[in-house]
Amino acid sequence: MKNKLFRHKPKRTTFWKMFAKAMILPVILTLMFAALLNYFIPFLSCEQAQKQQNALIAKLAQSAQFGDKAGKFGNIRNAVSMQMALGTNYDTLYPELTLPFIPHNSSLSDKDGLAVSAVIDSEGNVICSNAVKMFCVYKTDDDPSHNKWLSCDPNEVNIPDFTQLVNDKLEKRYSDRYDYSYDITSAYVDLERHKMIPCSVRIRTEEWDEAFDGSIVEFNVIGTEDITIDVGALDLDGYEFVEFAADKSENSDKYVYPMCTFENIWGVEKEKVDKAVAEHFMPEGAGYNYVSDYDLVINESINHTDVLFDGERCTLFTDFKVDVWTKPVLKMYFGFVICFFLLLTLIAFLICWRKNVKNKAQYAFEDYQRALTNNLAHDLKTPLAVIGGYAENLIEMRKEGGGEKELRYLASIMDNVAYTDSIIAKTLRLSETEQTKELNKVKVDIKALAEKLADKYKAALEERGIELTVTGGGEAAADEDTLTSAAENLISNAVKYTRDDGTIKITADKKRLTVVNDVAEDVDTKDLTMPFVKGDKARSDKSSSGLGLAIASAAAERNGFRLKVSCRDKRFTAEIIFR
Repeated sequence: MKNKLFRHKPKRTTFWKMFAKAMILPVILTLMFAALLNYFIPFLSCEQAQKQQNALIAKLAQSAQFGDKAGKFGNIRNAVSMQMALGTNYDTLYPELTLPFIPHNSSLSDKDGLAVSAVIDSEGNVICSNAVKMFCVYKTDDDPSHNKWLSCDPNEVNIPDFTQLVNDKLEKRYSDRYDYSYDITSAYVDLERHKMIPCSVRIRTEEWDEAFDGSIVEFNVIGTEDITIDVGALDLDGYEFVEFAADKSENSDKYVYPMCTFENIWGVEKEKVDKAVAEHFMPEGAGYNYVSDYDLVINESINHTDVLFDGERCTLFTDFKVDVWTKPVLKMYFGFVICFFLLLTLIAFLICWRKNVKNKAQYAFEDYQRALTNNLAHDLKTPLAVIGGYAENLIEMRKEGGGEKELRYLASIMDNVAYTDSIIAKTLRLSETEQTKELNKVKVDIKALAEKLADKYKAALEERGIELTVTGGGEAAADEDTLTSAAENLISNAVKYTRDDGTIKITADKKRLTVVNDVAEDVDTKDLTMPFVKGDKARSDKSSSGLGLAIASAAAERNGFRLKVSCRDKRFTAEIIFR
């Protein structure tokens, strides 16, 4: 019970100081988490892109082999080009791994992403590729099996107005919330070759709204523009001019045919295709080549696959480059890091808050305990003084006529009064030392302080044959009064319990003050710095109050220092550690 009541508590602190120290670990863990995520995201993105590239290669090889059986695309070249164009966009992060408010990323959400595919013949000519094209569906009736896919290649027709329309669409692809869609109201159509050239187009600028999970919930038209594409002196042999109804008739639920439904502008810039083929295509190449812009992961995969294309041996060439750190991925990355940091911060806050509540209760109890001890000590001083005075008077009165037994009793009363009075004085001193007050810290010469205190015991040491030495040097920033109190208690404790003809060695430096003394037998130092705790039986006499080391420990802690005691091989060591 005594140990629980008087055990020294850690230095008092405030909630915000405690929280500031506690935040060191969340900061370190967050940095480690950010570094781990920095490696994990590129690995995951590139791994998924590689899987999609493999799937696309297999699909393209199959399309090249079996062609267009349904006749929707007209020939193998159109069918494979369509499949290639659809393979331009690929997801580089699993949607379920992204945060709810951040949509998952695709390769072409950034201009540096790349998904090039091309069929190249034995002479190095590009037969078809996923260079950007406009795709539409030509409908003549309600039967979907009669639908035909038409395409328009800006590099083939070379019409400035159409090229500008396609480029604007590509630029919008890289934006966050805006896009263009088109209603084609007239066009030149070549159904035999599945080609078309738009003439009149209504352009709708659309903004999409996102749900909390990042999915698109609706498109809002924020502007429309009707344009006419000037075909100039273009050779239109084989083309037929056709007008279309873009929507249902206002007065009927039925579609008006013929109609040309705009699907999309798919593919990558022709310049990217030409660059990839020029830099990475190998006429005799086979299998994979890899390029890496990131540590520990491959982000550009180049593949050469032999295919039989329309009866001719060709090479299916693909070049996938994943630009990992696009805007959506950066949002996700920082979102994860911030959420992780906030979670750790919340945990640290709750732990510190709980600890602060316990500390406040503990501080209140300590203050109450100290006030109670002080009041009891002060209240006991008066009756002790009266008892001591009466005992002294009785000794004077009975000095001549009193019996030996009577005088012995009176002397015992005086001894116990003096012992109790010394305990009260030291208790008050301990309470005063532990009280919070502003310290006046100065540079204290540790060796000089130890020598000054040791001189007080010079006569007693000579009488008992004890050798005391002070060595070392150095200074410490401390309140001189409290440091003196701590050092004095250590030295007086050593003088009191050093065996006769033993030694006391005091060593001082800028890191610590160490007092080592010889004792009669080893001492159990557990809880020895707590109030009223004494060591072995030799310490249980009336000459010890069990408060000396407690006062020294409290005085050291007031300065931010630490008292450490140990006993081994009959040598008792007490250290005030400054740093």
